[in-house]
Amino acid sequence: MMEENMDRQYRAEGNAENGEKVKLPEINIGEIVGGKYRIRKKIASGGMADVYEAEQITLRRKVALKVLKGDMTLDEEARTMFYKEAQMVAQELDHPNIVKVYDFGEHKGRFYIVMYYVNGITLDVYIRERGKLPINEALKIAVEILKALDYAHRKGIVHRDIKPSNVMLSTDGRIYLLDFGIADIVMGSARKEKRIPGTPEYMAPEQFRGRWDHRSDIYSVGVILYEMLTGKTPYYLDEKDLAYIKKKSKDPKQEKNESIWVLQKKVFSGEAPPPSHFNPRIPPQVDEIVMKAIDKIPSERYQSASEFIRAILNTGIIEDESYGVQEIEIPEGGYATRGGVVSEEEVAGMKITQFIPIDENEEEAEFEFEEVEASTGGWKKLMVGLIILFLLMAVAVAGYLFFF
Repeated sequence: MMEENMDRQYRAEGNAENGEKVKLPEINIGEIVGGKYRIRKKIASGGMADVYEAEQITLRRKVALKVLKGDMTLDEEARTMFYKEAQMVAQELDHPNIVKVYDFGEHKGRFYIVMYYVNGITLDVYIRERGKLPINEALKIAVEILKALDYAHRKGIVHRDIKPSNVMLSTDGRIYLLDFGIADIVMGSARKEKRIPGTPEYMAPEQFRGRWDHRSDIYSVGVILYEMLTGKTPYYLDEKDLAYIKKKSKDPKQEKNESIWVLQKKVFSGEAPPPSHFNPRIPPQVDEIVMKAIDKIPSERYQSASEFIRAILNTGIIEDESYGVQEIEIPEGGYATRGGVVSEEEVAGMKITQFIPIDENEEEAEFEFEEVEASTGGWKKLMVGLIILFLLMAVAVAGYLFFF
Protein backbone atom coordinates (compact mmCIF):
# COMPACT_ATOMS: atom_id res chain seq x y z
CA MET A 1 0.00 0.00 0.00
CA MET A 2 2.83 2.38 0.87
CA GLU A 3 4.45 1.72 -2.53
CA GLU A 4 1.14 2.36 -4.32
CA ASN A 5 0.81 5.69 -2.51
CA MET A 6 4.38 6.59 -3.52
CA ASP A 7 3.60 5.85 -7.19
CA ARG A 8 0.48 7.98 -6.92
CA GLN A 9 2.58 10.78 -5.40
CA TYR A 10 5.09 10.67 -8.26
CA ARG A 11 2.26 10.85 -10.80
CA ALA A 12 0.65 13.75 -8.94
CA GLU A 13 3.97 15.62 -8.87
CA GLY A 14 4.31 15.04 -12.59
CA ASN A 15 0.82 16.38 -13.27
CA ALA A 16 1.65 19.41 -11.15
CA GLU A 17 4.54 20.09 -13.52
CA ASN A 18 2.03 20.63 -16.33
CA GLY A 19 3.14 17.60 -18.26
CA GLU A 20 6.87 18.30 -17.98
CA LYS A 21 9.15 15.32 -17.46
CA VAL A 22 10.01 14.59 -13.86
CA LYS A 23 13.40 13.25 -12.76
CA LEU A 24 12.46 10.04 -11.01
CA PRO A 25 14.45 8.55 -8.09
CA GLU A 26 17.10 5.94 -8.83
CA ILE A 27 16.55 2.28 -7.99
CA ASN A 28 19.19 1.11 -5.52
CA ILE A 29 20.87 -2.22 -4.82
CA GLY A 30 19.05 -3.98 -1.96
CA GLU A 31 15.82 -2.12 -2.63
CA ILE A 32 12.59 -4.16 -2.63
CA VAL A 33 10.32 -3.68 -5.65
CA GLY A 34 6.64 -4.54 -5.50
CA GLY A 35 7.07 -5.90 -1.99
CA LYS A 36 8.45 -9.12 -3.50
CA TYR A 37 11.66 -8.56 -5.45
CA ARG A 38 14.99 -7.56 -3.86
CA ILE A 39 17.41 -5.88 -6.29
CA ARG A 40 20.78 -7.67 -6.35
CA LYS A 41 22.70 -5.90 -9.12
CA LYS A 42 22.30 -4.03 -12.38
CA ILE A 43 23.12 -6.26 -15.33
CA ALA A 44 22.22 -4.21 -18.42
CA SER A 45 21.03 -0.81 -19.59
CA GLY A 46 19.50 0.16 -22.92
CA GLY A 47 17.63 2.99 -24.55
CA MET A 48 14.25 1.92 -23.18
CA ALA A 49 15.00 0.08 -19.94
CA ASP A 50 17.43 -0.93 -17.19
CA VAL A 51 17.70 -4.62 -16.30
CA TYR A 52 18.47 -5.88 -12.81
CA GLU A 53 19.18 -9.26 -11.31
CA ALA A 54 16.72 -9.67 -8.45
CA GLU A 55 15.52 -12.27 -5.97
CA GLN A 56 11.88 -13.17 -5.60
CA ILE A 57 11.85 -13.21 -1.80
CA THR A 58 8.95 -15.61 -1.22
CA LEU A 59 10.27 -18.31 -3.58
CA ARG A 60 14.00 -17.50 -3.23
CA ARG A 61 14.10 -17.51 -7.01
CA LYS A 62 16.46 -15.48 -9.19
CA VAL A 63 14.58 -13.30 -11.70
CA ALA A 64 15.35 -10.58 -14.23
CA LEU A 65 13.60 -7.31 -13.44
CA LYS A 66 13.32 -4.85 -16.31
CA VAL A 67 12.50 -1.24 -15.37
CA LEU A 68 11.34 0.98 -18.24
CA LYS A 69 12.98 4.38 -18.45
CA GLY A 70 11.11 7.66 -18.40
CA ASP A 71 7.99 8.85 -16.61
CA MET A 72 5.44 7.03 -18.76
CA THR A 73 3.32 6.32 -15.70
CA LEU A 74 2.30 10.00 -15.84
CA ASP A 75 0.54 9.28 -19.15
CA GLU A 76 -2.79 7.51 -18.59
CA GLU A 77 -2.77 6.15 -22.15
CA ALA A 78 0.69 4.67 -21.57
CA ARG A 79 -0.39 3.19 -18.22
CA THR A 80 -3.43 1.54 -19.79
CA MET A 81 -1.31 0.22 -22.65
CA PHE A 82 1.35 -1.11 -20.26
CA TYR A 83 -1.08 -3.17 -18.17
CA LYS A 84 -2.91 -4.41 -21.24
CA GLU A 85 0.26 -5.45 -23.07
CA ALA A 86 2.06 -6.88 -20.02
CA GLN A 87 -0.95 -8.98 -19.07
CA MET A 88 -1.36 -10.20 -22.64
CA VAL A 89 2.32 -11.21 -22.92
CA ALA A 90 2.29 -12.92 -19.49
CA GLN A 91 -0.86 -14.90 -20.26
CA GLU A 92 -0.53 -15.67 -23.97
CA LEU A 93 3.16 -16.39 -24.59
CA ASP A 94 4.36 -19.73 -23.25
CA HIS A 95 7.02 -21.15 -25.57
CA PRO A 96 10.49 -22.69 -25.08
CA ASN A 97 12.11 -19.90 -27.14
CA ILE A 98 10.32 -16.99 -25.44
CA VAL A 99 11.39 -15.63 -22.05
CA LYS A 100 8.47 -16.09 -19.66
CA VAL A 101 7.01 -12.99 -17.98
CA TYR A 102 6.10 -13.65 -14.33
CA ASP A 103 4.84 -10.30 -13.06
CA PHE A 104 4.57 -6.56 -13.76
CA GLY A 105 3.71 -3.33 -12.00
CA GLU A 106 4.87 0.20 -11.06
CA HIS A 107 7.68 1.30 -8.76
CA LYS A 108 8.89 4.86 -8.05
CA GLY A 109 6.90 6.15 -11.00
CA ARG A 110 8.32 3.58 -13.44
CA PHE A 111 6.86 0.46 -15.02
CA TYR A 112 8.64 -2.82 -14.33
CA ILE A 113 8.40 -6.33 -15.76
CA VAL A 114 9.63 -9.48 -13.98
CA MET A 115 10.94 -12.26 -16.22
CA TYR A 116 12.60 -15.65 -16.15
CA TYR A 117 16.33 -15.20 -15.57
CA VAL A 118 18.44 -16.47 -18.49
CA ASN A 119 22.05 -17.27 -17.67
CA GLY A 120 23.89 -16.36 -20.86
CA ILE A 121 24.75 -13.49 -23.22
CA THR A 122 22.89 -11.51 -25.83
CA LEU A 123 23.40 -12.21 -29.51
CA ASP A 124 24.91 -8.76 -30.16
CA VAL A 125 27.67 -9.50 -27.63
CA TYR A 126 28.17 -12.95 -29.15
CA ILE A 127 28.54 -11.50 -32.67
CA ARG A 128 30.88 -8.78 -31.37
CA GLU A 129 33.12 -11.40 -29.74
CA ARG A 130 32.98 -14.01 -32.52
CA GLY A 131 32.63 -11.91 -35.67
CA LYS A 132 31.16 -13.84 -38.62
CA LEU A 133 29.45 -16.98 -37.37
CA PRO A 134 29.70 -20.37 -39.12
CA ILE A 135 26.90 -20.75 -41.66
CA ASN A 136 25.25 -23.70 -39.92
CA GLU A 137 25.32 -21.94 -36.53
CA ALA A 138 23.80 -18.74 -37.96
CA LEU A 139 21.01 -20.73 -39.62
CA LYS A 140 20.28 -22.67 -36.41
CA ILE A 141 19.98 -19.45 -34.38
CA ALA A 142 17.70 -17.94 -37.04
CA VAL A 143 15.43 -21.00 -36.95
CA GLU A 144 15.13 -20.82 -33.15
CA ILE A 145 14.16 -17.11 -33.35
CA LEU A 146 11.63 -17.94 -36.07
CA LYS A 147 10.09 -20.70 -33.94
CA ALA A 148 9.30 -18.10 -31.28
CA LEU A 149 7.87 -15.74 -33.90
CA ASP A 150 5.80 -18.45 -35.55
CA TYR A 151 4.19 -19.17 -32.18
CA ALA A 152 3.63 -15.47 -31.37
CA HIS A 153 2.27 -14.64 -34.81
CA ARG A 154 -0.25 -17.46 -34.48
CA LYS A 155 -1.39 -15.73 -31.28
CA GLY A 156 -1.77 -12.50 -33.26
CA ILE A 157 1.24 -10.84 -31.59
CA VAL A 158 3.86 -8.90 -33.59
CA HIS A 159 7.18 -8.15 -31.83
CA ARG A 160 8.26 -5.00 -33.80
CA ASP A 161 11.68 -4.60 -32.17
CA ILE A 162 13.67 -7.70 -33.07
CA LYS A 163 17.42 -7.12 -32.83
CA PRO A 164 20.45 -9.06 -31.53
CA SER A 165 20.26 -7.43 -28.09
CA ASN A 166 16.75 -8.92 -27.72
CA VAL A 167 18.03 -12.44 -28.40
CA MET A 168 19.63 -14.40 -25.54
CA LEU A 169 21.98 -17.37 -25.89
CA SER A 170 21.86 -19.39 -22.68
CA THR A 171 24.76 -21.41 -21.28
CA ASP A 172 22.84 -24.63 -22.07
CA GLY A 173 22.62 -23.69 -25.76
CA ARG A 174 19.00 -22.52 -25.87
CA ILE A 175 17.96 -19.42 -27.80
CA TYR A 176 15.43 -17.01 -26.24
CA LEU A 177 13.58 -14.03 -27.72
CA LEU A 178 12.97 -11.15 -25.29
CA ASP A 179 10.79 -8.07 -24.97
CA PHE A 180 7.50 -8.99 -26.60
CA GLY A 181 5.07 -6.11 -26.07
CA ILE A 182 7.73 -3.52 -25.13
CA ALA A 183 7.38 -1.65 -28.44
CA ASP A 184 3.61 -1.41 -27.94
CA ILE A 185 4.06 -0.18 -24.35
CA VAL A 186 6.51 2.53 -25.37
CA MET A 187 4.33 3.53 -28.34
CA GLY A 188 1.74 5.04 -25.97
CA SER A 189 4.07 7.89 -25.03
CA ALA A 190 6.18 7.90 -28.19
CA ARG A 191 3.16 8.61 -30.41
CA LYS A 192 2.68 12.01 -28.78
CA GLU A 193 6.32 12.87 -29.51
CA LYS A 194 5.98 11.63 -33.11
CA ARG A 195 8.52 8.86 -32.54
CA ILE A 196 8.45 5.28 -33.80
CA PRO A 197 9.91 2.71 -31.35
CA GLY A 198 12.51 0.40 -32.82
CA THR A 199 16.16 0.18 -33.85
CA PRO A 200 16.75 1.71 -37.32
CA GLU A 201 19.30 -0.88 -38.52
CA TYR A 202 16.75 -3.68 -37.99
CA MET A 203 13.48 -1.90 -38.86
CA ALA A 204 11.60 -2.78 -42.04
CA PRO A 205 11.00 0.17 -44.40
CA GLU A 206 7.27 0.29 -43.59
CA GLN A 207 8.02 0.70 -39.86
CA PHE A 208 9.59 4.10 -40.53
CA ARG A 209 6.15 5.13 -41.81
CA GLY A 210 4.49 3.85 -38.64
CA ARG A 211 3.06 0.79 -40.40
CA TRP A 212 3.86 -2.87 -39.72
CA ASP A 213 2.60 -6.42 -39.60
CA HIS A 214 4.14 -9.86 -38.92
CA ARG A 215 6.23 -9.54 -42.12
CA SER A 216 8.08 -6.64 -40.50
CA ASP A 217 9.37 -9.17 -37.96
CA ILE A 218 10.42 -11.42 -40.87
CA TYR A 219 12.50 -8.54 -42.25
CA SER A 220 14.22 -8.01 -38.89
CA VAL A 221 15.18 -11.69 -38.61
CA GLY A 222 16.57 -11.46 -42.15
CA VAL A 223 18.76 -8.54 -41.05
CA ILE A 224 19.98 -10.51 -38.01
CA LEU A 225 20.80 -13.51 -40.21
CA TYR A 226 22.68 -11.20 -42.62
CA GLU A 227 24.67 -9.80 -39.69
CA MET A 228 25.49 -13.25 -38.27
CA LEU A 229 26.82 -14.33 -41.67
CA THR A 230 28.77 -11.17 -42.51
CA GLY A 231 29.48 -9.36 -39.26
CA LYS A 232 27.52 -6.26 -40.39
CA THR A 233 23.94 -5.22 -41.12
CA PRO A 234 22.72 -4.73 -44.73
CA TYR A 235 22.49 -0.96 -44.25
CA TYR A 236 24.91 0.87 -41.98
CA LEU A 237 26.69 4.20 -41.64
CA ASP A 238 30.16 4.15 -43.22
CA GLU A 239 33.00 6.62 -42.60
CA LYS A 240 31.75 8.93 -45.35
CA ASP A 241 28.27 9.03 -43.79
CA LEU A 242 29.66 9.71 -40.31
CA ALA A 243 31.83 12.57 -41.59
CA TYR A 244 28.82 14.13 -43.36
CA ILE A 245 26.66 13.81 -40.23
CA LYS A 246 29.35 15.26 -38.00
CA LYS A 247 29.83 18.26 -40.30
CA LYS A 248 26.10 18.97 -40.59
CA SER A 249 25.19 18.60 -36.89
CA LYS A 250 25.47 21.31 -34.26
CA ASP A 251 24.89 19.17 -31.16
CA PRO A 252 24.61 15.48 -30.13
CA LYS A 253 20.81 15.46 -30.43
CA GLN A 254 20.91 16.76 -33.99
CA GLU A 255 23.71 14.30 -34.78
CA LYS A 256 21.56 11.41 -33.55
CA ASN A 257 18.53 12.56 -35.57
CA GLU A 258 20.67 13.11 -38.66
CA SER A 259 22.15 9.61 -38.28
CA ILE A 260 18.68 8.06 -38.21
CA TRP A 261 17.62 10.09 -41.25
CA VAL A 262 20.68 9.03 -43.29
CA LEU A 263 20.22 5.39 -42.28
CA GLN A 264 16.51 5.55 -43.09
CA LYS A 265 17.34 6.91 -46.55
CA LYS A 266 19.66 3.94 -47.12
CA VAL A 267 17.00 1.46 -46.01
CA PHE A 268 14.49 3.00 -48.44
CA SER A 269 16.67 3.59 -51.51
CA GLY A 270 19.89 1.61 -51.01
CA GLU A 271 20.65 -1.82 -52.45
CA ALA A 272 22.38 -4.18 -50.03
CA PRO A 273 24.86 -6.64 -51.59
CA PRO A 274 24.19 -10.34 -50.94
CA PRO A 275 25.93 -11.81 -47.88
CA SER A 276 28.40 -13.72 -50.12
CA HIS A 277 29.86 -10.34 -51.12
CA PHE A 278 31.41 -10.19 -47.63
CA ASN A 279 31.68 -13.93 -47.04
CA PRO A 280 32.42 -15.94 -50.23
CA ARG A 281 31.80 -19.26 -48.43
CA ILE A 282 28.06 -18.54 -48.31
CA PRO A 283 26.25 -20.71 -50.90
CA PRO A 284 23.81 -19.16 -53.43
CA GLN A 285 20.72 -20.71 -51.79
CA VAL A 286 21.53 -18.99 -48.49
CA ASP A 287 22.09 -15.69 -50.32
CA GLU A 288 18.65 -16.10 -51.89
CA ILE A 289 16.98 -16.83 -48.56
CA VAL A 290 18.48 -13.77 -46.84
CA MET A 291 17.75 -11.37 -49.69
CA LYS A 292 14.13 -12.54 -49.92
CA ALA A 293 13.69 -11.99 -46.16
CA ILE A 294 14.98 -8.39 -46.37
CA ASP A 295 13.06 -7.41 -49.49
CA LYS A 296 11.75 -3.85 -49.18
CA ILE A 297 8.27 -4.90 -50.31
CA PRO A 298 6.36 -6.90 -47.65
CA SER A 299 4.51 -9.05 -50.20
CA GLU A 300 7.83 -10.19 -51.69
CA ARG A 301 9.23 -11.47 -48.37
CA TYR A 302 8.40 -14.77 -46.71
CA GLN A 303 4.77 -14.48 -45.71
CA SER A 304 5.17 -16.41 -42.46
CA ALA A 305 7.88 -17.50 -40.06
CA SER A 306 7.12 -21.13 -40.92
CA GLU A 307 7.76 -20.44 -44.62
CA PHE A 308 11.09 -18.84 -43.68
CA ILE A 309 12.00 -21.90 -41.56
CA ARG A 310 11.06 -24.27 -44.38
CA ALA A 311 13.33 -22.40 -46.79
CA ILE A 312 16.27 -22.73 -44.37
CA LEU A 313 15.67 -26.44 -43.74
CA ASN A 314 15.32 -27.11 -47.47
CA THR A 315 18.97 -26.10 -47.98
CA GLY A 316 19.97 -29.29 -46.17
CA ILE A 317 22.68 -27.39 -44.26
CA ILE A 318 20.95 -27.98 -40.91
CA GLU A 319 18.33 -30.39 -39.64
CA ASP A 320 15.61 -29.76 -37.12
CA GLU A 321 13.46 -32.83 -36.66
CA SER A 322 11.87 -31.40 -33.50
CA TYR A 323 10.00 -28.73 -35.41
CA GLY A 324 6.86 -29.54 -37.40
CA VAL A 325 6.43 -26.75 -39.93
CA GLN A 326 2.81 -25.78 -40.43
CA GLU A 327 1.01 -23.06 -42.33
CA ILE A 328 -0.40 -20.10 -40.44
CA GLU A 329 -4.18 -20.04 -40.63
CA ILE A 330 -5.19 -16.78 -42.28
CA PRO A 331 -8.59 -15.22 -42.94
CA GLU A 332 -9.79 -15.28 -46.53
CA GLY A 333 -8.27 -12.41 -48.50
CA GLY A 334 -5.73 -11.23 -45.93
CA TYR A 335 -3.03 -12.06 -43.41
CA ALA A 336 -3.97 -12.02 -39.74
CA THR A 337 -2.07 -9.46 -37.67
CA ARG A 338 -2.52 -8.12 -34.19
CA GLY A 339 -4.93 -5.19 -34.29
CA GLY A 340 -5.79 -5.47 -37.97
CA VAL A 341 -5.62 -7.30 -41.29
CA VAL A 342 -3.23 -6.96 -44.22
CA SER A 343 -4.94 -7.60 -47.54
CA GLU A 344 -3.60 -7.67 -51.08
CA GLU A 345 -5.30 -7.24 -54.43
CA GLU A 346 -4.33 -6.50 -58.00
CA VAL A 347 -5.72 -3.36 -59.63
CA ALA A 348 -4.85 -2.47 -63.24
CA GLY A 349 -1.62 -4.44 -63.20
CA MET A 350 -0.51 -3.07 -59.82
CA LYS A 351 -0.38 -5.00 -56.55
CA ILE A 352 -1.99 -2.99 -53.75
CA THR A 353 -1.18 -4.05 -50.18
CA GLN A 354 -3.31 -2.47 -47.46
CA PHE A 355 -3.20 -2.61 -43.69
CA ILE A 356 -6.64 -2.24 -42.13
CA PRO A 357 -6.26 -1.60 -38.39
CA ILE A 358 -9.23 -2.53 -36.21
CA ASP A 359 -9.97 -0.31 -33.21
CA GLU A 360 -11.38 -1.63 -29.96
CA ASN A 361 -14.80 -0.30 -30.95
CA GLU A 362 -14.48 -2.40 -34.16
CA GLU A 363 -14.40 0.65 -36.40
CA GLU A 364 -12.01 0.29 -39.34
CA ALA A 365 -9.54 2.70 -40.85
CA GLU A 366 -7.68 2.08 -44.09
CA PHE A 367 -4.55 3.33 -45.80
CA GLU A 368 -2.34 2.13 -48.62
CA PHE A 369 0.75 0.22 -47.55
CA GLU A 370 2.81 -0.45 -50.70
CA GLU A 371 2.19 -0.30 -54.41
CA VAL A 372 4.33 -2.33 -56.82
CA GLU A 373 4.04 -3.97 -60.21
CA ALA A 374 2.20 -7.24 -59.87
CA SER A 375 4.25 -10.34 -60.65
CA THR A 376 1.20 -12.40 -61.58
CA GLY A 377 2.31 -14.09 -64.82
CA GLY A 378 1.61 -13.37 -68.49
CA TRP A 379 -1.68 -15.23 -68.74
CA LYS A 380 -3.46 -12.86 -66.33
CA LYS A 381 -2.23 -9.81 -68.28
CA LEU A 382 -3.44 -11.50 -71.49
CA MET A 383 -6.88 -12.05 -69.96
CA VAL A 384 -7.06 -8.40 -68.89
CA GLY A 385 -6.09 -7.33 -72.41
CA LEU A 386 -8.74 -9.53 -74.01
CA ILE A 387 -11.45 -8.21 -71.69
CA ILE A 388 -10.49 -4.60 -72.50
CA LEU A 389 -10.47 -5.42 -76.25
CA PHE A 390 -13.90 -7.05 -75.96
CA LEU A 391 -15.31 -4.00 -74.18
CA LEU A 392 -13.92 -1.64 -76.82
CA MET A 393 -15.43 -3.75 -79.60
CA ALA A 394 -18.80 -3.78 -77.79
CA VAL A 395 -18.74 0.02 -77.49
CA ALA A 396 -17.86 0.34 -81.20
CA VAL A 397 -20.71 -1.99 -82.28
CA ALA A 398 -23.19 -0.14 -80.03
CA GLY A 399 -22.10 3.19 -81.50
CA TYR A 400 -22.44 1.87 -85.05
CA LEU A 401 -25.98 0.57 -84.39
CA PHE A 402 -26.96 3.85 -82.69
CA PHE A 403 -25.68 5.87 -85.70
CA PHE A 404 -27.79 3.88 -88.21
